[in-house]
Amino acid sequence: MLYRVRGPYATALAKIVLESGHELVDLSKKLAERISMPQRTEILPQATIKESDEDPDALIIVGYKDAVEAMLVEILSRIPFISYRLEELGPYTTLAVKLRGFEKGQCIGEIKNSKVIVQDISMCNENDVIVVHIVKPTLKEEDRAVALPGTAVLKDTLVLLDDGEGRIYFSEHIRDYDRKASLTTISNQYTRQGFSIRWRSTARSAPLEKIIQEIDEAANEARKLRNIKPKEPAILYQGEAIAYIKLSRPSKEYLDDVRRSLSPTTPYHHQLRTCGICEDAINFLDTLTIYIDSNTLVKAIEDHIMRHVINKNIMLEHSKPGEKVIEIGPITIVNFLESNLGSMLVGKRKVQKNGIYDGLEIEKRIGDVIWTFIPLNNWFIIHKYTDAEGKEKGIYININTPPEICYNKGIVKYIDLFVDIIIVKNSVKVIDINELDKAYTKRS
Repeated sequence: MLYRVRGPYATALAKIVLESGHELVDLSKKLAERISMPQRTEILPQATIKESDEDPDALIIVGYKDAVEAMLVEILSRIPFISYRLEELGPYTTLAVKLRGFEKGQCIGEIKNSKVIVQDISMCNENDVIVVHIVKPTLKEEDRAVALPGTAVLKDTLVLLDDGEGRIYFSEHIRDYDRKASLTTISNQYTRQGFSIRWRSTARSAPLEKIIQEIDEAANEARKLRNIKPKEPAILYQGEAIAYIKLSRPSKEYLDDVRRSLSPTTPYHHQLRTCGICEDAINFLDTLTIYIDSNTLVKAIEDHIMRHVINKNIMLEHSKPGEKVIEIGPITIVNFLESNLGSMLVGKRKVQKNGIYDGLEIEKRIGDVIWTFIPLNNWFIIHKYTDAEGKEKGIYININTPPEICYNKGIVKYIDLFVDIIIVKNSVKVIDINELDKAYTKRS
């Protein structure tokens, strides 16, 4: 299989692709020099692996279904402590959906166990079966894909839409005026027939002979799809598939190690990159690894992070696989200490309204204090609840991946691992085991 890699994880991903027996194509100049390979920009990839535009802590693999599935298997066997979701209904997949009427002003179509939002449709008659294509796949399990009427045919260099619009769209990566002019000329014969053409980035360098062949094949396939009159929901033409891979801190540390085998790499390299720390500063730290012991550099980086969060407000980003992120806070960091649990941040917040503490099931009163203990290198975070006088009311231990501290953004993020431990008086209880069982069953 042929893969393109992009973004802050590209160097590590390049090595994983090569070690898995696949090929790299369309390399950036910088990456080609780093791994001593030709750029191979003239060869078209079957899938791209890159950082998600919506989440810097996630990878996506997008492309032809077999290529996406093959690389997903390789990544799952190598990168530890990740969660993932494979979305078969990727961009430009053509479907027959059964309409279910309007929900909250949106026309809903159904296929198998999935619902999609159908836009630009005048009538949404319940139980009608119509043909649509996906324009925006789901990003999270609770989201719904967005589809438009008409078919889509995916090729290496283009997507042909049978939408009656007769429009031409260019990838932002196609900048050469002469190439755009050539592609427009090739398109005109088909736009006059009502087809719209989306030229993909690969069309910027592909041979024109291949492009002409592909657009003709796509138009013929679209005409065949016109003749299909589906009576039940089904996938009529597979477009791209897309896999979402959520990375944890241990995942990024593994990718640091992989990158380090090819190029000097600082501890915390990928964490700092995804926190949005200045790239020049990270490059400088990478260079320092040639001259400074790794343990010394770890201590220096951790000390720098701690100094920048002490007496500041932070938010906890509590991320659960496949669900929306929950923000907890603001929490004021009041101390940084060494304990038998290792280096630890200590945070404090005061309760602003009465109620019941979730999980602990005890009374919450205005003036209560919640102390949060965040070990830098452990798999849990401790929340201790006291009344206004300091008397302990309960302890909630959240089980999660080791935290990532984005000091520049005032964020501490982690992935929740479903189960938690609560301590009230002399009672110790593990809760939410059923949530862990459900997650395990879902992935088995």
